[in-house]
Parts: sequence; C-alpha cells; structure tokens
Amino acid sequence: MLASLLSATLNGLDGRPVRVEVDVASGLPGFTIVGLADTALQEARERVRGAVRNCGYEYPARRLTVNLAPADVRKSGSSLDLAIALGILIGSEQVKAQGRWALLGELSLGGELRTVPGLLPMVAALARRRRGPGPAAGHAEALLAGGIEVAPAETLADAATLLRESRRGRPRTSSRRVELLPDMGDETGSELQGDAGTATPDLAEVRGQLEARRALEIALAGGHGLVMIGPPGSGKTLLARTVPRLLPPLGDAEARMATIIASVSGSRVRGLLRTRPFRSPHHTISYAGMVGGGPHMSPGEVTLANDGVLFLDELPEFDRATLEALRQPMEDGQVAISRVGKAAVFPSRFQLIAAMNPCPCGYAGGDDGRCRCPETAIQRYGGRVSGPLRDRVDLWVQMPRVKPEEYVGSATPECSEDVAARIAAARALQMESRECLNSRLAGRALRSSCRLGPSEQHHAIRLAQLEGWSARGMERLLRVARTVADLEASEGVAKRHLEEAARFRTPTSGERLKAAV
Repeated sequence: MLASLLSATLNGLDGRPVRVEVDVASGLPGFTIVGLADTALQEARERVRGAVRNCGYEYPARRLTVNLAPADVRKSGSSLDLAIALGILIGSEQVKAQGRWALLGELSLGGELRTVPGLLPMVAALARRRRGPGPAAGHAEALLAGGIEVAPAETLADAATLLRESRRGRPRTSSRRVELLPDMGDETGSELQGDAGTATPDLAEVRGQLEARRALEIALAGGHGLVMIGPPGSGKTLLARTVPRLLPPLGDAEARMATIIASVSGSRVRGLLRTRPFRSPHHTISYAGMVGGGPHMSPGEVTLANDGVLFLDELPEFDRATLEALRQPMEDGQVAISRVGKAAVFPSRFQLIAAMNPCPCGYAGGDDGRCRCPETAIQRYGGRVSGPLRDRVDLWVQMPRVKPEEYVGSATPECSEDVAARIAAARALQMESRECLNSRLAGRALRSSCRLGPSEQHHAIRLAQLEGWSARGMERLLRVARTVADLEASEGVAKRHLEEAARFRTPTSGERLKAAV
C-alpha cells in the first residue's frame, strides 16, 4: 500500500516542503530511501525501525521504498523521520489517518520525538501549504509561524493517535488546515527565551576612557565599525561587554529574522527574540564557523550576529583568511555560500566591534617603557589586519592604561540607561528621515543628508588631504560626522562634527590632527 505525507527540510534559512511517499510492497524485506537524501536521512531507517518496534507496532517484514519529492533537490537533516515512520504505519494498515497532516520531527530509538534545527522556518513553509501536528517541546516555537494549527506530540505513538482522531470537533483556524507534529526538545540544545537578556556590565563600571566611551556611543548610534587599541587591562573587553544594554530592542521584522536564525542554528526558542544578538567568537574559530557553510550549510557568526554586534577580541590573533572573509559581508550585508550541490544566501548585517593590543607584548606606546618589541615586530603584528579590512572600519580609538586615581577617585560616569536613551533617539531619527542607519548611507543620499555648506565642504576637504584619505575614507568620514550630528539632533553637519569624526578615523588621526592645529 502507498502512503503519501507532507514534511519539510531546510534550505539555508528557508523551509522547503518535501512530499514523503512510502510504498509497502510484497517481496524480500528491505528499506530503500531515494530522492537525494544525505547521511542523516539515510540513517533514518535504523531510527525508524527501532521507534516503530519500541512503540508497540509491528515493523513490516516487507519491501519498503521511501521516495522524497522533489527527487532532484538534496534533502538533509532528520526532520523527515516522523513522516517516514507514520508512512510505514499507514502503508502497512496499522494506522488510518484522518484529515490532512504535515509531519516534522526526529525519532529516537525509543520512539520519542526530538527537536530539529530550523523548526520555525520549516513550519512557516508548511503553513503556506496546509496544517499539521508537532512535538511538544517545539510547540511554542512552531506557533510563531502563524497560519497553522499545531498539535504537540511527545512520541511516535502520540502522533499516530492524533492521526487516527477525527477532525470533527477541532477548532477551524483557517480554511486550509494543516496539522503539524513538531519534535521534542533536545536536551543537548541551548534554549532561548523571547526577550530574555543576559547579565551584562553597566557602562558606569568603565572608569576613565572618556574617548573610548564616546567612540562606542557614536558607533552604536550609527551602526559603525569600531576597533579599540590598548594594553592589557585598559578596559577594552569590559567596554565591549556593555553593548547589549546600550542597543535598542529589535523591531518586528528584525525579531522574526533573529528568531529564524536562532532556530536554524539549533537553539530552541519560546518567543520572538527582541534582544539584539551579541556574538563573541574565540580567535581560533574556523573559516566556516565565521562565515557559514559546513556539511549542513549552517549559518556562521556573521549571520548569527545579524542586526546585532560581532565582537572580535584579540583581533590580530584571528586567522588571516577568516578576517579577510569579513570584507564582503560588511559591505553587502549578506554572504553567499556555495558547496557541491548546495547554495545559500545568509543575511549578515552585523556591526563589527573589535579589540587589539598595540604590539605582541601589549605595552607599546606606554610611558613606563615595558615594551621591548622591535619595530619590525610591532609592524608585523599590526599588519595581520589588512589595509582593505581596516578601511572598512569607521572608528578607531586608543585606550591607554587607566591611572589608579581615575579608577579609585573619579566620579561615577554615566550609566548605560542614559547613554542608551541617546543612542535610541539617534537611531530613531535616522530610520525616520533616511530609513536606514548612517553606516548604510552612500553616494548622493549621504551627501544630501549631511547638508554641508561651503565652509564645511572646504573643511572636510582639508581633513581628507591631511590624512590622505581615499574616496571611501571620505565617505566614511561623512557617515560618522552625520551620526555625531544626529546625537545632537542637528539638521546639518557642522565643522565640529567633522573634526570629531576625523579624530576617530584611523588609529593615529587624533595625534596628527592635534599636531596640525
């Protein structure tokens, strides 16, 4: 007997409906899966066999053929386990299905339903087709898709019971009803709660470093890249860790995308994620871990940080190829990945914040003479960050060691709440007047938004000539200056805004500008 059920698999960040056709025929016992299934799907035969037996059903000693349609599209993951198992039970006439169901879930050998990465986008894809039952622990995540009725189940037996039940008496939420069986929670996976925040330090804990605090405020207000340079213990990492409390929450569209990305990455979610992501990978991260890819085309850190911040501590210690791979995502806001038989485009609108030492020992430029690094070693260390990547960072700030009297005796600086209010107001102004953050402005739109008068134009040209900036460097100067003006709610960019932006343009801009004055 032939059974046909609807399920889904992942393609990048999107769900892709898959028709699971199971033929239970007479002949020598065997189990064949066709339709470009990957290793995880080919191993489904063993999981399904154990689940069927351990849930009290008879595993048919017949010839079983599973076809995954469309046949020319590669399928990956274990999300089709439940559909395959129930297709066998329906085809062997042990279960009679009522209604139209879509099925999602990985099976254990004992028949329990487990969570699968990307449950939310897969449910959303199925909601456009029909209605269906799903696993208990993934119930809250599946409901976020909307337009679909989700029936939670914990085991294969529970799912079979749901399929046997009549549709009569069920509330009709749509004219095209799909019942979905999502999977159980995975005890090995992380869990993300909607609007859940993690403990982060307050900006008031950062003593001294007024220049760095100002640079961070400008960077977050306009979405600009920022690199902090200073010796160990100067507060670079502490300052970066305050970022989650300074950024405004995600909007509706951003929250939905962040939740989909978290779902695809394997995290269980119980609501829309409103907190902007803050990712801080170790410097030993691989190329695929940073930009995405791997056997399952998983999103990398640049995508996990979408609409948030990617913090790279000890920037020169990262692999050169990994750092160079950031250049295209920083410019385009997306990363395209191609592998054999697979291709995906992931969003990567992240804000780069990085920290680095000035030399291998970390103490170059200090007044105490602790650094013994030769000049060639200092240049080689800084050269690990290429010129093209440096040119894509809008703000650079030097962070000297904090003096003991500043740490112990200085007045308490501004707290995160006060600075966050200014950042939120500046961002709201940008979105209202330009429909994007200043870091995304370019060309005519950027020049028009700056509203430079003749004297301001002359001043900007003088600053560019002093530093020897390219056209890209000039453009980034104007972007930062526009953000400085937005923090003051100024309609146009004035000379003081240009000067402050120029002070942070390169690691040594501040010293050269002071010398020129």
